[in-house]
Amino acid sequence: MRALLPGIMLVSAVASAPQAQGAPLALHCMPPREMQDILADQKLVAPTMAVVTARHALQGADVLRADLCRDPDGLIYVIMALRKDGRVVQVTIDAPSGKLKSVR
Repeated sequence: MRALLPGIMLVSAVASAPQAQGAPLALHCMPPREMQDILADQKLVAPTMAVVTARHALQGADVLRADLCRDPDGLIYVIMALRKDGRVVQVTIDAPSGKLKSVR
């Protein structure tokens, strides 16, 4: 039972993250197969490099998920991370340049 508690807390944190952080971005995130095709066709930083950038921005946080998405400005990586204080944070990385755009 004790092992289930952190998982339940994580699901609750992820489920409540958009409400706690304001209105979610209007994004179209790609399924893995489409992501592979886009990475092959365009000059984008590798997803692993985007995760490294997010980890540097959020010292000590655990990355939960990384997606390639379209926003009004172009392609971005949206990385969800869990901070040590239990907060779920969304990091956006510009996919062509690999530069940090925002942390919410």
